[in-house]
Amino acid sequence: MSAIKMRFQSFARRLTRRVILTTLVTMLAISALVSLFAAAGITAVMDKHFHDNLELTNAQLSAMLSAVEISALNNVDEVQFYLNEPRRMSESLLSELEINHHLTGLGVGFEPNYYRSEGKWFEIYASFDANGEAKVSEIGSSRHDYLNAEWYRGGMEHPEGYWCDPYFDDAGAKAILCTYSLPVKDSKKRIVGVLGADISLEWLWKQLSDMDAKDNQDRIARDNPEDRSYSFIISKDGDYIAHPDNENLLKNNFFHSPDTVYAAYRDLGRKMLAGESGRTFAKIGGIDAYVYYAPIRRTEWSVATVVPNMAVHFFGYVIGAVILCLIGIGLLIVFVLCYFSIRKTTKPLRQLAESAGEVAKGNFDTPLPQIKEHDEILLLRDSFENMEHSLSRYISQLTDATAHRAALESELNIARDIQMAMLPKVFPPYPERNDIDIYSILKPAKAVGGDLYDYSLRDGKLFFCIGDVSGKGVPAALVMAVSISVFRTVAAHQDSPEAIVSQLNKSLCTNNDSLMFVTFFVGALDLKNGHLQYCNAGHDAPILIGKKGTGVLGVESNIALGVDADTRFVQQETDLDSDTVIFLYTDGLSEAENSDHHLYGEDRILDCVAGTDAARQPSAIVKTVLDSVKDFVGEAQQSDDITLLAIQYKG
Repeated sequence: MSAIKMRFQSFARRLTRRVILTTLVTMLAISALVSLFAAAGITAVMDKHFHDNLELTNAQLSAMLSAVEISALNNVDEVQFYLNEPRRMSESLLSELEINHHLTGLGVGFEPNYYRSEGKWFEIYASFDANGEAKVSEIGSSRHDYLNAEWYRGGMEHPEGYWCDPYFDDAGAKAILCTYSLPVKDSKKRIVGVLGADISLEWLWKQLSDMDAKDNQDRIARDNPEDRSYSFIISKDGDYIAHPDNENLLKNNFFHSPDTVYAAYRDLGRKMLAGESGRTFAKIGGIDAYVYYAPIRRTEWSVATVVPNMAVHFFGYVIGAVILCLIGIGLLIVFVLCYFSIRKTTKPLRQLAESAGEVAKGNFDTPLPQIKEHDEILLLRDSFENMEHSLSRYISQLTDATAHRAALESELNIARDIQMAMLPKVFPPYPERNDIDIYSILKPAKAVGGDLYDYSLRDGKLFFCIGDVSGKGVPAALVMAVSISVFRTVAAHQDSPEAIVSQLNKSLCTNNDSLMFVTFFVGALDLKNGHLQYCNAGHDAPILIGKKGTGVLGVESNIALGVDADTRFVQQETDLDSDTVIFLYTDGLSEAENSDHHLYGEDRILDCVAGTDAARQPSAIVKTVLDSVKDFVGEAQQSDDITLLAIQYKG
């Protein structure tokens, strides 16, 4: 009962595991597809977000720079109007600066000696002091040679306006500045000076940092700096104009970074300096990141937004983790529901298993469980019921059949004993004689067989025979018994082997409705002189083993006994040398098959008997042949009776 219960539980658990496994594979396949599409979708969304964010940053920077340009354009006309009134010009610069607080400073520098009274250098500059109040000062001098500054030269060379690269102003704002320059013209349209509107890099860096902070906050960026995006601006020479680390301003160059060992980093720098826009994947700042870059309009600068790889794929990982959690919860629920559902559904199977255990013990009247559902389990229950009735009938029949078979086997064993008792089995049969030695053996394929052999000594002659009845089993054994009885009767008063065979043939042909026949060989050996008379009736020719070698005795095959009562048999004769052995056998030896269905054959018989020892003792020959055929057939089952008879004439 315990074993049945264990098997039942194992079945329920195994079925549950298979359901869970199928569900798991299905859900994993679905989640994999969802994750792939989600990851692709999220990547596309994030890509568009950061691209749009770069466009927005660029637009905001352009708007800031545009405000500076507008301030310069608004003021340059007043400066040109008050060229002859430097005091009014200073008031105009101061008024414009007070209105536009995004400006760090606003100034005008003139060509050498334009105002002779002021000397070679004359530059008016409006800026905010430490208290945040606007003031104007004249800062041109030999120490502050603005005439060679980039902002001044650029303004002279670019009538439409010019943004210079960052520089440190040590005379006016005393800060790192970028200046937008416009030429100042007199009434004759001659360029007499340059107006410059300044913004500080610190202010520009703060504006850019505020944009990055807002983007990271919108994306719920984590506190880990490696997961936060940031932006930077480089000049046409690769110098940093704005960077999260303001220590890089004017001190470091984009191409002086250790990341230049990476081809993708160098390629990014070349594209930014070339004024291109796009997106690339590179290691920057030691972090694998997506970099979005674009030129800033109306300048030769380029702005880039660095987005760490984790920031792009973070939401994909989150969705994957959520899906895995949902799968785990779903599988747990499915497991619980499936286990109890399967346990309830398979309960009748456990009851049937318990009933089957009782039936296996022989309780064929064991009651079976009642099944309410009309399904396969009900069919199984009905099959069990039919099996109980069938087993009950079968056991009853088997009991009768077993008893009958036991009785039959007992009778066959008795018949075998009787049959074996009819054959000579004492060896040597004539121990008092030194002129003859005989040894024989009969191995039936079944309990009883149809092979036979016999010999008797009368009047100085040895009469012997060997035969093989067609068929096997009890019928062949009966014919074999008749044949031995007739042989012994006839051989008791007949000296001629031909007469013995003829009378035996007529006896077997009488009332032979079953059409059974017997191959037979009869010999009469005169022990005084070795003269052998013999007659064959369809049997295998004997083998002679003597001093002159081993060979087959020449015989007339004739017809087998029991076929035709009027058959005339031919008698033959020969003389044997001393120490000659006559080896006789039935076809069960020559036709013995191995597992490959190969026959033992007459050639192997000749080779085997020829290889026996010089003494040529009959027992040694018979045992050697038996061992040889046993090795040949191996595990193959014996299909026919095997009888061996060896007679040695010593002379």
